[in-house]
Amino acid sequence: ETAQMIRQREDFEELPIIFISATQNTDELINQGYAVGAFDYLTKPIDPRILVNKVKLFHRLYIQQKTLEERNRAITALNCALENNETLKEAVESAERAGRAKDEFLASMSHELRTPLTTVIGNGELMGDTSLTSYQNELLDSMTISGKSLLYLINDILDTSKIEAGKFEIDHTKFDLCVLLRELRHIFQKRAEKAGLQFQIEEQINTHIHCIGDGKRLTQVLVNLLGNAIKFTQQGAVKLTIAKDHNDKHPGIRFIVEDTGIGIEQKTVDRLFKPFEQADQSISGRFGGTGLGLYISSNLVTLMEGELFVESEPGKGSKFYLTLPLEQVEEEGAESAKSLTTNTQPEAPQLSGRVLIADDAPELQLLIRRMVEVTGVEVIIVSNGQEALDSALASPYELILMDMQMPVMDGIEATRRIRDSGNQGAIVALTANVMEQHRKQFEKAGCNGFLTKPIDRALLYDVLSEHCTVIG
Repeated sequence: ETAQMIRQREDFEELPIIFISATQNTDELINQGYAVGAFDYLTKPIDPRILVNKVKLFHRLYIQQKTLEERNRAITALNCALENNETLKEAVESAERAGRAKDEFLASMSHELRTPLTTVIGNGELMGDTSLTSYQNELLDSMTISGKSLLYLINDILDTSKIEAGKFEIDHTKFDLCVLLRELRHIFQKRAEKAGLQFQIEEQINTHIHCIGDGKRLTQVLVNLLGNAIKFTQQGAVKLTIAKDHNDKHPGIRFIVEDTGIGIEQKTVDRLFKPFEQADQSISGRFGGTGLGLYISSNLVTLMEGELFVESEPGKGSKFYLTLPLEQVEEEGAESAKSLTTNTQPEAPQLSGRVLIADDAPELQLLIRRMVEVTGVEVIIVSNGQEALDSALASPYELILMDMQMPVMDGIEATRRIRDSGNQGAIVALTANVMEQHRKQFEKAGCNGFLTKPIDRALLYDVLSEHCTVIG
């Protein structure tokens, strides 16, 4: 009965029980003992050696059982970990697939949007070089500014993806601060006038200089800040001030964007620099916007090792302070010293040479031909990579401008085959595929440079001047 009671307890189910009896005829008792859970049986008088050996045996069995249980637990834990690792691996692979799909979608959308924008903006700029009435100029400016606004929005969406993926890179090259400011005036002067606002650029330092930094990203940040200032100001003025930054450790330049707009409550300032956020959720309905501009600007400024902060009061306007450690490398001459109101359209150089343009879109073929032929070079047009390869192997060119996505053979494969043939002539990508992986693919194939659509005519003329013969 005692053995039965012991076995009824869950924690004693495996406890070794040894029956001890002085009865010699014990078969029936032994069977009863085993039936209730006995492990062994000893008779009296007890031989101490047998008892000690029995105890040692059961102790070893107990230790082995515990060791086995521990190993089983370890194996179970390992199996769970492996299952978790497999689940984690599948989750990571799924996230990577989703990331690749998103990148491919963004790249595709960017290409499809940039291609018609290239025609709209490019032809608008070419039209600006002709004699137009004041009314025609007004229409043209509206079209060009709207096209560039759409381009900035596309760039913001792509940049958000790059920032989230940690793939954003900052350039450290020489740029002309005066030219940058002239471009900003060209963009925002008419936009402010249309909104009934005054627009002013106040220079507290000499801006006729070259700086080392990322001029493109600086422009992007200032475009976002000035665009917001005009958008959220219904009367009064918007002013951009350029001043010296007096930071002893990292001296640079401070840009202050000041407006007399609706202002921002202090408690909502931190939300301004988060993606898809605005100070007031009703703002997007009243004023529009994606809520990406300040988020991107803040990240760009951090990458450029600068600082961006805001002072604001509801109903009294806002001041955004942008400070960057821009190194000033040299004074500029007459070109940079021109007034900020000077026409920002680049002057075409006079060149000689032969240029091959590979692009499958007829409207872009015509646009690029017009942009290039004004320099005086001979232009040959082909519509796919195979034709570009055949033409490059048949006769020499000073420069090949190569699109990426074309039928029959794409631009990367055409470039690779031209290089494999031993042809070392200049090949520069001119494409609406602007993701970093596209740039690297062209570089790997053997391109000498990379231009994006919509086309920056100043950069295009720089490339043409580098590879063709300058006249005069």
